This record gives sequence, structure tokens and C-alpha cells, in this order.
Amino acid sequence: MIINNSKIAYYEQGKGETIILLHGWPQTSFVWRKIMPALSKKYRTIAVDLPGLGNSDKVENYDTKNIATIINSFVDSLNIQKFHLVGHDIGSWVAVPFAINFENKLKTLTVIDAGIPGLIPSSLFQPENANKIWQFYFHSVDEIPEFLTKGKEKEYLSWYFSKKSFIKTAISETDLQNYYLAYKGKDKMKNGFDYYRAFNESAEQNKKFDSKLTIPVFAIGGEYAVANQVGIAMEKIASNVTNEVISSCGHYVPEEQPNKLVELIETLIEN
Repeated sequence: MIINNSKIAYYEQGKGETIILLHGWPQTSFVWRKIMPALSKKYRTIAVDLPGLGNSDKVENYDTKNIATIINSFVDSLNIQKFHLVGHDIGSWVAVPFAINFENKLKTLTVIDAGIPGLIPSSLFQPENANKIWQFYFHSVDEIPEFLTKGKEKEYLSWYFSKKSFIKTAISETDLQNYYLAYKGKDKMKNGFDYYRAFNESAEQNKKFDSKLTIPVFAIGGEYAVANQVGIAMEKIASNVTNEVISSCGHYVPEEQPNKLVELIETLIEN
């Protein structure tokens, strides 16, 4: 689909109420491969490659309000009136400003294991938390990340998946190869880094929201990753938050604990 002269790639299964899935970094819509078949038994399930990532074209600005506006145009192009929005990692960065700016289009919002700009506690950005937050700095620096990862994309992504997962077998060598091919090359890596380079702008946009979301919000964290912090963050801007921590799970919730995630998403939608 072409939105503002840029291609937005998406993948669709099933019929019924619509669920839209937004992936994170360093991933693509491939991250949802374990949950789409289950969700599509009851719902029209649409996985979108974020602008600049996967098979979607790059854009000029990667602040999350702009990306959310692009997703809104995508939704309008499909004539979807109301839907359930699910985001993981950077997908949650986009899902939150979508809810802030287009709440009337949402039935529910689910955010999964993410440090959301403007909501993540500033106290987290301390040297003792370097293992958790170093990438927010590294990816934000001009040119150096592209220079240092060029020709080493696969090794870099492999380290990322191993370091931030609890179930190390959740992302196989074949899966890694899929992600590597999606991010191979300076331009593809740059597009991902540009989301981080826009982090401060995205944070300021979210901080301007001085009201409360009223739609049901489900905040899900992995026990060995963000855990309950995503729920604490969402309580700053939402009045109806359910906070859930998935045990025996790291950051890559859709791949590490897909059955539990499907169960939680369906519970939120149906209650």
C-alpha cells in the first residue's frame, strides 16, 4: 500500500474484529509469526512493517507522532473504523502516540515490553543500568552505529537476541537469518537507528499529553526484561491499565511466550 508516496508493507490473516500488530527493533512483522495463526482464528489480524523497516519504504522523519500519523493513514486506507492495537518494543513507541492522537479509533491498546519515550523513568538512565539502556545512546549517535555494524549486522543482531532473551531457543538460526536479511546494509540499519535518534523528540511529544486515555490498556512485560515497568509507565497517561508480567520470559515476548501472549490479548479484547 502507498501512503504519502511511500510503500507500507502489511500481512493479513483471518476475519472478525481487527487487530493491528506493530513490531519492534531489530525485527519486522516476522516477529508475529507464532501468534498470528492463533489470533486469526477469531480476528482479522494485520501485521504492519513499520516505515523504514522490513519491506516498508523509508520516510523523512521517525518521531513516533509522525509514524503514528502514517499508521493512521494506513488504517483509513483500509476503511477500518475501530480496532485493537498491539505494539512490541518500538511498535509500542508508535502505538502510544497513536492512542494519544487517535484514541477514538481504538477499542483497546496493548503495549509489550518497551521503554516508551517520555514515559520511561529518567532514573533508569544511570551507569549501573548500562546493560539495559546503552543502546538508547549508541543508536542515537550520528553515523557511528552504521560504521561499526556494517558487515557485522548478523553478529550484532545475534548478540542482541541472545542478550535480551530468556528462552534462547525462541529465535532460531533460520529466524536470525530472516532478520539479518531484513537489516543487511547501511541504509536498513540507519532507518532503525533513526527511531532512536528521534527518541527525545518523541518523548517531548508524549509529555505534552496532559489527559488520560480511557480505553482499556494492557501493559505486558517479560519477567527478565521490563517486567511491571511498562504498566507503571502507562498509568501516567491511562486510567484503565491492566499490568501483566509473563514469567520465564525475556524481552522478545511474541517469540518466547507466544501462547501466553495470545491468551492475554484475547482476555483483554473479550473482557
